[in-house]
Amino acid sequence: MKQVKLKSLSLTHFKGHKAISIAFGDSTTISGDNRMGKSSIFDAFTWLLFGKDQFDRKDYEIFPIVDNKRLDRVDAEVVGTLSVDGSNITLKRVFRQQWVRPRGASEEVYKGNETLFFVNDVPKKAGEYKAVIDGIIDEGLFKLITNPSAFLEMHWTKQREILFQIAGTVSDAEIAASNPKFKTLLDTLNGKPLAEFKKEIAARKRKLNESMDDIQPRIDQTSRLMPEARDFEALERELSEVDAELVMISKQMTDRSEAIRGQYNEIQEKQGKINALKSQQAEIIQQAKTKAQQEAYEANQQRAELEQSVATALRKLKNAETEREDIRRSAERLAQQIKTTLAETESLRQRWSDENEREYKGKDGCLICPVFGTECGDPTAVGKHHETQEKAKAAFMSEKEVKLDAINELGKSKVQELETLNQRMEVVEANLKQLSTDIETLDREHDMLKQQLDSTPIVQPKEVKAVELTEWVKLSEQISAIEATISEVKPVDNSDILPRRQELTERRDGLKQQLTDRDTIARLQQEVKRLQAEGSSLAQQIADLEQQEFTVAEFTRAKIDESEGRINGLFQIVRFRLFDTTNDGNEFEACIPTNTFGVPIAATNTAEQINAGLDIINTLTQFFGVKAPIFCDRAESVNEYIAAGSQMVLLRVTKEKTLSIT
Repeated sequence: MKQVKLKSLSLTHFKGHKAISIAFGDSTTISGDNRMGKSSIFDAFTWLLFGKDQFDRKDYEIFPIVDNKRLDRVDAEVVGTLSVDGSNITLKRVFRQQWVRPRGASEEVYKGNETLFFVNDVPKKAGEYKAVIDGIIDEGLFKLITNPSAFLEMHWTKQREILFQIAGTVSDAEIAASNPKFKTLLDTLNGKPLAEFKKEIAARKRKLNESMDDIQPRIDQTSRLMPEARDFEALERELSEVDAELVMISKQMTDRSEAIRGQYNEIQEKQGKINALKSQQAEIIQQAKTKAQQEAYEANQQRAELEQSVATALRKLKNAETEREDIRRSAERLAQQIKTTLAETESLRQRWSDENEREYKGKDGCLICPVFGTECGDPTAVGKHHETQEKAKAAFMSEKEVKLDAINELGKSKVQELETLNQRMEVVEANLKQLSTDIETLDREHDMLKQQLDSTPIVQPKEVKAVELTEWVKLSEQISAIEATISEVKPVDNSDILPRRQELTERRDGLKQQLTDRDTIARLQQEVKRLQAEGSSLAQQIADLEQQEFTVAEFTRAKIDESEGRINGLFQIVRFRLFDTTNDGNEFEACIPTNTFGVPIAATNTAEQINAGLDIINTLTQFFGVKAPIFCDRAESVNEYIAAGSQMVLLRVTKEKTLSIT
């Protein structure tokens, strides 16, 4: 079994301690009045290992508080020496304030904190330090085996999980062997976890209950929609009587209509003849109008040809004017080009003249020495100077000749270009003159044709009058003769029987509407039966699921009872109830630590609670194979401790105004 012991602990500027060093034995008592810093020693130990206090808080005030203010410009430091299976290791954690002077400022400002780590005085990174601590003891296990209240303050589900872990697993097959129902349950599970199966049952049951809750309101709603029952046989007999009387009335109306149908057919035949004659009249009028329009068209043919000629002459005139305008713009562009070319030619003449007049101007006089500033008397130097002047003059004359030749060539090209432009201008001006003559001719032709058109009148079609058409008049006489033979036909008079037919029709519709209630009642009654059957099915399904739930609860209780027996056999004074009951007697899963009399540990005195915590620590250290120092707060409440195999640190409240360590 791994044995972890605390050999010594030194605190500097940690919470309320300015500086304190403690050497620990197998049992160490730290006593003093309240607020003397006893609990801070346990906080320092947990902070040294994990950077947290005993309550698992990271963010709490570590630096001392003086006059309600943090003590500045100090480092909080905890150094501890541990014995791990007989080998000593020294750990140090430093919480250092960082003060910096911003650029341009005269005073330092507080920037924050940094944490430094040391193992055997060797600096370590945070990850390296944590790896060392993890190699000594797991953080979660450390909390459970160093604080008697840690396990008791855990959530009951976490307590159960740990208890089942240390008691060993009770197999489902072992429990099922005692009850055939449990065997059937395991077959149903088919390897599925029991917790998941319970959730599935609960979900299915909840869905079925929701459907079941909806059944009765739907039955009530369907019943409310059901019409009132009537004597449907009497209604059918009355409907037959009404239908028979309506048939009789319809026969009377048919007989009266037959009586005048012959007369009506004869009139229709005569009216057909009249319509045919009127159609012939309309055709005669249309033929006369067509003939008048043709005659007018033929009379206007010469005018139409004149209109076409006027339009053609106008189009030619407009085209010629457009062409003349295009040529005029071309003439303007050529004139501008000629003007520009003349200016360029004149500019070239001036350049040639200026270049031709330019003469070489060499330096006259003697050669002056650049060193002494006097006339050079060296014949060689004077000769070279004269030779250089001659070469410069020859180069100047050669360059001048080249430039004059270039200007001459450019001038010749401009003269040629000017000749070409003038030739093009002559052609353009000739075309412009010819177009002006053509336009005058076209304008005269257009005016002449327009005068001819204006003097030619438009011939309108001759008005057609029907009474002047002999054939139309003859047809009108025939129509009048036929109309004289048509006598007035009076409509069928059914006024004496129509009110009765209306009355019977309304009565028949009402009877049919009442008879539809019979089908509605039958349909709704069938729906009620279907809903009742569905409700019965849902109730049976819910009952089956509840039976499964009951079996699962029985199985779980049996398994918990077996586990509870195993668990309670591991402890000296603590017992655990893994089930509890509600006020109405229903059981539910729980985890309630009690003493041997069944009193919950939470309801016992402080001494019994501390000893219960030590009992739990003894079992945990035995199971996990590791022992660590136990910090027992409120130790003044306990007169006698149960035996603990671990190092004990007792924090006891006394009236002493300074800490006493024994």
